[in-house]
Amino acid sequence: MISLRRLLLTGAIALFAVPRLAAQIVERPVPFDNAGQVMVMTPYIADRASLRAPWWPVSGDFSEARLYTVNDSSYVLTVARRSGVVERYTLSAPDRDAIRAIVSRLPREVIAARNDARNAFIRNQTILGMLAYGPAFAGAISDNNAGRTAGYLVVAGGSFFAASEISRRTSISRAQSDLAFNMGHNGTLAGWATMYVFNASDRAQAAGAFIGGLTGTALGVGIGRNMTEADAVGASFGSDVGALIGWGMMEAIRGEETCTPNADPFATPVCKRSLSDRSEVAVILASGILGYPLGVLYPRNARYHVTPGDIQTLWGTASLGMTAAGAFLSTGARSRAWASALTAGGLVGIIAGDRFLVQRYDHSRTDGARVDLGIAAGGLMGAGVAALINSDVPGPHLVLGLASVGGLAGLIITERYLDTGPDAGQPGFRVTFNPASIALMAARTPGNHSLFNVRF
Repeated sequence: MISLRRLLLTGAIALFAVPRLAAQIVERPVPFDNAGQVMVMTPYIADRASLRAPWWPVSGDFSEARLYTVNDSSYVLTVARRSGVVERYTLSAPDRDAIRAIVSRLPREVIAARNDARNAFIRNQTILGMLAYGPAFAGAISDNNAGRTAGYLVVAGGSFFAASEISRRTSISRAQSDLAFNMGHNGTLAGWATMYVFNASDRAQAAGAFIGGLTGTALGVGIGRNMTEADAVGASFGSDVGALIGWGMMEAIRGEETCTPNADPFATPVCKRSLSDRSEVAVILASGILGYPLGVLYPRNARYHVTPGDIQTLWGTASLGMTAAGAFLSTGARSRAWASALTAGGLVGIIAGDRFLVQRYDHSRTDGARVDLGIAAGGLMGAGVAALINSDVPGPHLVLGLASVGGLAGLIITERYLDTGPDAGQPGFRVTFNPASIALMAARTPGNHSLFNVRF
């Protein structure tokens, strides 16, 4: 009797297990291009390919996307978000063919290991070793020249091998490399500034700079892991601009020095400003730190498409705005007027660059560098013309005025040479219905299956 029950139980299990085994779905990864090189779609490749609806259902920022197929007639697109959420979209064969045709036309340098920034990371860290880590370590360990020289050489050379070992053990993306480089040298300055504010000794200030540089680099590698290139460049830009704004504001507030004659006629008079140097350094430090999160918000929350090259062009427009603002100052203007004018002019230049460049065009990093060089070249030509007009002592009105005109002309001419594409922007409000999700939900396929997609 017991054997009969066991036999019936075994048969029932086998009967119900066969359909479940037959319903198992095996997904096979497929490439996004004809050559089979793009197995992982990164935000950079998607931006360069200008992928958009209706055949590309992804909107907003994402970490990576992969494509799978079940029977070569239906495809599943998995999209990993920075928050850890994985979304699944059903693609038809025509949609997949459209994506494959577009990605296959991209240049080889775009799709070939674009996200691997090992060499750039090693190069940047070696530069920091020679210009930041090495000098700071040398000043921290010794007071004599022999000890400082030995410390500098050890750290400057060791930075190359340390960076090589780090890049060997882990994958370094462009965002990590960029952010680590920026936070490395900014961390060196921040470490020195912190110790200076607390009135530490010279060796303690050097030690703070060394520790701050290493800490900044480590934070850049860690934080940059979940960032896009635009996020990393935006964070770096925000920190640098924030520190410069803090510096300009403090210089405008502090004004000129007020000197009091010393009782001893042979002694140097005592000169003071409205605020101490440590107060100014503290404000600059706080402004630079606050600029990092604010800089990340710019490419993430803008209603238009912001590329790393777009952010790079803002340096050129900021300098152009500062030059134009300085042209309105007289020769005898005080330092407070110069600081106020240059700070305000730089901010106006950034706003104008965002309005007329970032919102209208999509610049690559090469495009952004050429725009900045075009502005600089045009500004030099304008200053040269000013020197020809008045070869004696040309005033700031003439020099800076013609330099700003030349810089603006250089910007316009460079943009015409580049012929950059229009801003990709975000797709307009659209609601799409995915009937294939019903079948996936009915088959109890694991994952998130969206029946309606709302994009705006």
